[in-house]
Amino acid sequence: MQRSHVLMLVLGTGWTASQAQTTTPTPQVLDAVRQAIAALPLVPAEGSLLAWARQERLSWSATQNLFEMQLIDPANQFLEWRGLRAESGIFTTVRAALYVKTSQAGLLVLNREWCRLDRCTARTTFGWAGPQGWRAVTEAAVIPLLRDADFFPGPVPACLKGVSLGVSYLPARFGSGLTAVPHAPTAALNACRAAGVDPSVVTRPMQLSWHASAGKFRRLP
Repeated sequence: MQRSHVLMLVLGTGWTASQAQTTTPTPQVLDAVRQAIAALPLVPAEGSLLAWARQERLSWSATQNLFEMQLIDPANQFLEWRGLRAESGIFTTVRAALYVKTSQAGLLVLNREWCRLDRCTARTTFGWAGPQGWRAVTEAAVIPLLRDADFFPGPVPACLKGVSLGVSYLPARFGSGLTAVPHAPTAALNACRAAGVDPSVVTRPMQLSWHASAGKFRRLP
């Protein structure tokens, strides 16, 4: 599927986006995202554009063209795409950053969030990208232990007591930070809404920082 209205911003060069595509090397973060998407498991429950592209076995070029807005910042190893699949009404935001460990390898954090009306779901993939290709790693291998209680700055409301929170990870465009964002499962979210409680208000995100020497993130004090 080709779309002529795709907006691509390639930052850090003195050329237009179309010139940058043809005269500069592929940004490292973009190549890492390509490898990560090619290796994504097919999960029926995921409704993102990336998952749909995998299910339809779209080419890399066709996958990119699904996203109307594409921002690529090679200097900061950051990428953000946004796109709408009109047939389903699902809007997808993809954010990715490459956290450098050596001059040739880094940890890619690829987060995708898909929303329909006011309901959003997010999922994060981690993996090492470098000369030897893509190697997916588990969350536990690079993220410190985060307890549900850590996400509550105050008392836990009744609708969230005993609930295991999901967590997605938003890469930072600048610096070495990563934001851990808690998410209530659907049943708990519905219970909270019925009780007049907004989970996003009673919980808080946590800030993590990349430590290249250790090859993992750590909590900020």
